[in-house]
Amino acid sequence: MASPEVKPVYVLHGADAFLLDAHRSDIVSAIVGDADPQTSVAGHDGSAELADVLDDLRTLPFLAPRRVVIIRDADAFVSANRQALEKYLRGPSESASLVLIVSAWPKNTKLYKLVAEIGQAIECDMPKDASVATWLGKSAGKRGKKIAPDAAAMLEEWIGRDLGRLDKEVEKLSLYVDDRDTIAPADVSVLVIATAEPVAFALPDALTAGDAKAALKTLGAMLTARGEEFRTLGQIAWHLRRAARAQQLLAQGQGERAAMKAAKVFYHQREFAQFLRRRPLTKLAGDFRKLLAADRAMKTGTDATAALQRLVVALCN
Repeated sequence: MASPEVKPVYVLHGADAFLLDAHRSDIVSAIVGDADPQTSVAGHDGSAELADVLDDLRTLPFLAPRRVVIIRDADAFVSANRQALEKYLRGPSESASLVLIVSAWPKNTKLYKLVAEIGQAIECDMPKDASVATWLGKSAGKRGKKIAPDAAAMLEEWIGRDLGRLDKEVEKLSLYVDDRDTIAPADVSVLVIATAEPVAFALPDALTAGDAKAALKTLGAMLTARGEEFRTLGQIAWHLRRAARAQQLLAQGQGERAAMKAAKVFYHQREFAQFLRRRPLTKLAGDFRKLLAADRAMKTGTDATAALQRLVVALCN
């Protein structure tokens, strides 16, 4: 029999590719240890035949404590073989674990209840309200490091909530700081931001300066691939949200430096302070209305480039 920690079935469900792969890797490592995955791990996709999967599950492990049988993109497989899987899980193999990787895992099924009883289901989506800073702290902790709050905020600002990219950057930063125990904002500035494509902050910088010509030039450089228009719109929205946050804090009596730090303005603070003086909350409210109008226009058939060009010119006035 397998040790109590090892389950006969695992279900990884969600859409975050990084979390799906990380949990899959952890499960395989926990089950087969140092054994050769070539002989102890079998992989299938969602079009697999049930008989082939069951054969793999019933095959005795070779030079390994246990076998792992993984089915990727298994939604269709589960739908087609639900009753057979229920029957299997009532008497699962004692020498193999089944790993199902699915996008959805509804709670109102017998299969869900069976897995909850004898196995483990792991959600692989980062909740929208989850703290990226907390996740970054754990990622750094796995590498024996800490990450300063400002450094975590800079990484989130620059990369967003892409856990795969964030993890890679934490790995690089952990090696970069060498024997220091804390990743500092200066490390992120040198290793992540300074080495990334320069156009990434060029549009917010042009909007901050009120330079319509530079904003239009940068916009043209950004809209080079399908789908970039909504990413660009999101960057403009991020710029306006930072400004609105800083203005709200200024209205509450905070100083410029404290307000900009809270709004995650780490660079060009003098220019941003000048921008805030030109853009009171009443004017920012109008900017947000223009942003929503551009978003609506792009989603209802207006040429995206033209809509964005009109928007950035309006935001520079």
